[in-house]
This record gives sequence, structure tokens and C-alpha cells, in this order.
Amino acid sequence: MKNKETYLESGQRYNGSISILITSLLVIFTLTFFGCESSTDSGTNGDTNGNGTPPPPEANEVTMGSASFNPGNLTIETGTTVTWINTSNEVHTVTSGSDGNHDGLFDSGNMNPDDEFTYTFNEEGTYPYYCIPHLNMGMTGTITVSDNGNGGNQENNSGNGGNNDDSGY
Repeated sequence: MKNKETYLESGQRYNGSISILITSLLVIFTLTFFGCESSTDSGTNGDTNGNGTPPPPEANEVTMGSASFNPGNLTIETGTTVTWINTSNEVHTVTSGSDGNHDGLFDSGNMNPDDEFTYTFNEEGTYPYYCIPHLNMGMTGTITVSDNGNGGNQENNSGNGGNNDDSGY
């Protein structure tokens, strides 16, 4: 069987490599200019304000960034339900306790992006909590529950959030 060859008008042999090269260049051009369009979809990162940060939480809500709770300290009245919302692309937990020691009060389990967890605080006190996967990155928070009618305030204070046990929470 003879090998079929194609010749150009100039008499030079054509083996198809030019066709492959042109096709490859067209594919690269198409992907470069049309395949990389940006999107304004808010998606699962919670960026509804368009600037790359999660929206500020509503009253009695705590949002979770990649390694932080916002607000880090929240003061509420007794009987208030707090909702934690994972606005990041990371898996988080909301686990009561401090220094990695779960006190057994509440634990959300693993929360995927956009998951929510709620807990109702019926007694006065200071309730530290943390994220198990990000504890070593300092992902901790505190809920302070009071019965003085001054609840519902969101605080982003540094320090121990009103806890007087000097543990840093």
C-alpha cells in the first residue's frame, strides 16, 4: 500500500502539520479571549457586596470568614437565638469551650459553605467558642449573655470579651 501524500501548488509536499498548527493556534486564541470571562455571581463565598468580603452580619448573627468569626464578640439578652453562617469557602465548626476543650454545650459539627447553625442562650454568662479546624489560626469568639436589657449589641473588641477569667476569651 502506497503512502498517500498531498502536494501544494508549488509542488512541495504537504503532510498536515500546518493544518494542525493553525488549528492549535485557533483553539488557544479562542480559549484565551472567550473562555476566561469573569463572573459577578455572588456564589458560595457570601460576597454579596461585590468587594471580596462577606456582608456584615445581621443582629444576632455571626458570619465565618476563612479564619475568623464576625463579630468576634457578641452581647445578647437571655433567650436570644444566635445564628452562625459560613460565608467562606472553608469547612468550619462552632464548638463551645476554650483552648480546644469542648465543654459539651453546643457543637455544630462540620459546616460547609453557606451552612447555618443556631443555638439559643437561656442563661446569663460568657460563652467562649472556637472553630476546630482553625483554632491554631486563632478562630475563636465569645457570646456574652446578659439580662440587663442591653443585649443585641455586636462588638468587635479585642481582649477577653468581658470574661474575667484571664484566659484570653
